[in-house]
Amino acid sequence: MPCPLRRNAHLDRRGRRGRYPDSSFRPLQTLSETSFARMTARILVVEDSATVRHLVETVLRGAGYSVETAVDGVDGLERVHRATFDLALVDFVMPRLNGYQFAQALRGIPGAGDLLLVLMSARAEAIGARFAQQTGAVATLAKPFTPTALLDLVRITLERARVEPNSRTRVVPGPIATPTGGAATRAARIAQWVVGPEAARDRLLDLLVRCVGPVVRELVEAGIDPQDDLISQALRQHISMAAAIDLAREARALDPSLRGATGFEGILGVVSLAQVVRLTESAGLHGVLRVERSARVGSPAIEVALRSGFIDQVVGFGVGPELRLGRHLVGAGVIPRTILDAFIASGAARGTPLGRALISARHITEQQLHAALGAQTAELFCEASRWTGGRFRFVPGETLAVGDAALGFGVEERIADAARWAAEWEAIEAHVPMEQAVTVRETGVSVVLDADARRLLAALDGARTVREIARELELSPIAVGRALADLVRQRAIVVASTMSTSS
Repeated sequence: MPCPLRRNAHLDRRGRRGRYPDSSFRPLQTLSETSFARMTARILVVEDSATVRHLVETVLRGAGYSVETAVDGVDGLERVHRATFDLALVDFVMPRLNGYQFAQALRGIPGAGDLLLVLMSARAEAIGARFAQQTGAVATLAKPFTPTALLDLVRITLERARVEPNSRTRVVPGPIATPTGGAATRAARIAQWVVGPEAARDRLLDLLVRCVGPVVRELVEAGIDPQDDLISQALRQHISMAAAIDLAREARALDPSLRGATGFEGILGVVSLAQVVRLTESAGLHGVLRVERSARVGSPAIEVALRSGFIDQVVGFGVGPELRLGRHLVGAGVIPRTILDAFIASGAARGTPLGRALISARHITEQQLHAALGAQTAELFCEASRWTGGRFRFVPGETLAVGDAALGFGVEERIADAARWAAEWEAIEAHVPMEQAVTVRETGVSVVLDADARRLLAALDGARTVREIARELELSPIAVGRALADLVRQRAIVVASTMSTSS
């Protein structure tokens, strides 16, 4: 006997089978003005992060909006040339064209004057206050944001545009507002972590979506059967070892009995990284110390291989390219950037630590790798020493998943270097605000500028922070700060901050 629902089945435009909502199954309701607006409003999402882009698209489509996505500002402008949109959600910091430049370029596109522009950024309040008039943005959305905050902003923006075409820019806050002040800030940081098993579950689910969602979605949309072994093969190819380790650790966090031999854990800001490392040294422990910068899923993290008073290696997860091994290899003149990029793009290093893969391919030697790992370890430890809002977990007896280089740095040596690094960073920021967007004016004083300095000065556009530009140019952040501070001291340039940001 045929299935009674078969008469309501149809093939959609992708060839997938679904239910046709004919009159016998349609609920008795009328379309409200809001639901009609959702079905007719066309939204463009311009975001360089594939994860954020996918999540925003999924939430908006689920609410009934018509959505098109673009991978950066240039791609977004091309789509505006080809189609008409009611609203554009645009990331503020992107390669090629950032949100500010995208907004400026919109003015030159015929018919784009009515496009509602919403800027998305972790510094939404600063952008809303500073650049609203210059960009013509009607609202800003602070990252990280919840699906509810996103949908509320889109709905209110579209509705307000119908009744108040000249409505003022407003800021939609993220889900966690950290208060200022020493005790209040510390309490807020602790609260991000000590919120029970529900938070651990949410972190695990967010990581699953980030790692698995885009791959499964692409394969399903391509018409591949979800039971097909191709999905498991694709996941093996696309999920990195670091992502798999993160998933395993978050799963263990759901149940303390699954954590294994966790020695101790806690919250940065209550104790410092230096204090934690000194504790392992005094106890003669060996194992791996995991340190996360913040409570946000996907936040930068490091793992420190500790051995009875020595630091054998530090590896980074989710850190910018300015802190990765490749930058140290290129900066030392060991391998040209073009060859390194081509090697990574070829997939030859997939599933193998980059340094080991480069040695196997005879691009570098063991000695060159050892020196680069030492430089990377020192810089990552100094960087993590500035983190004050994350958490740490020490697991005795564990080793790094990528193996360690047995560098044998003394704990006190690294702590002293981190203290000097922090003091130099503070001295640099007296001249150049590293975590703020700045503009630079050359004074005409004659100084010799190398190629990196010229690239740096050309990139300071007043929209991105100095730290973000260092990341994009793959230069050492502290080296960038030194160069700019030296030019300020020589009176060769004048630096002016354009907006306040948080690190």
